[in-house]
Amino acid sequence: MRHDPEAWVQRYDRDGYLVVEDCLDGATLTQLRERLDPILDRPDDVAPGLRRHIQTEREYLATRAGPQHAGADLTGDAVRLVMELPLFDPTFAQLIRYEPLLDVLQVLFDSTEFHFHNYKCINKAPRASGAFVWHRDLPYLYHSTPNLITAMLCLDDMTAANGATVVLPGSHRLTDERVALSDQDISESDLPDGFARTVVECPAGSAVLFHVNIIHGGGANQSTMPRRNVIGIWAGPNTYPTGAARYAYQDLYPRSADPARVRQLELSLPHAATG
Repeated sequence: MRHDPEAWVQRYDRDGYLVVEDCLDGATLTQLRERLDPILDRPDDVAPGLRRHIQTEREYLATRAGPQHAGADLTGDAVRLVMELPLFDPTFAQLIRYEPLLDVLQVLFDSTEFHFHNYKCINKAPRASGAFVWHRDLPYLYHSTPNLITAMLCLDDMTAANGATVVLPGSHRLTDERVALSDQDISESDLPDGFARTVVECPAGSAVLFHVNIIHGGGANQSTMPRRNVIGIWAGPNTYPTGAARYAYQDLYPRSADPARVRQLELSLPHAATG
């Protein structure tokens, strides 16, 4: 991964998102794929208690039908979402300590005192996935301040054909008070004027970091290639959860200089960092 902190900050502030290629080294990329594929291929065979963290396309469709989805006849039992990834395999827990990603996060937060919220997988199975509606991430994240970053790790090339994320660069530039709860689901007709659409295409191993106010969505995977993403939410300094939900390893501070936080990290994830 090429370090370019000044350019990272400039692009992130200007556009509301940032692509960092080669964030995942080859060994880590391979390991993540190997640990994730059994979950996606055989969701009913996971350890007892973990199946509830998996949502298939069919299960999603049962809660929300509409033109944004490929339809039940195409989806089968393809997995759409896996929450609480660190509970499924230690590899995903150790990803909290993955140094190249932490390098980028430390630059964007301009601090070592940022902390982990959760890790999940968004899977767009070949020719069996639905689209993701236009939305902002902030209304989903109940925290005391909006100083949060969504970090997407791409396990496959992300292309227009396999349902790459589409962003409205610059749409993050609004006061947080103007972000409505309804921005969890923004209809095409309600998209703000004056923003071009950009398909975020990048090679496998890339990290894509999003401002939580940027409007984004994505089409279905119409290709024969997979599109697997591991997505983490990270909170900045003095930014704390206010909702009832809690996640595995939430509030670990992997770069903190505070001795209590260092001890917390070592007791929680004692193995050497990945990467």
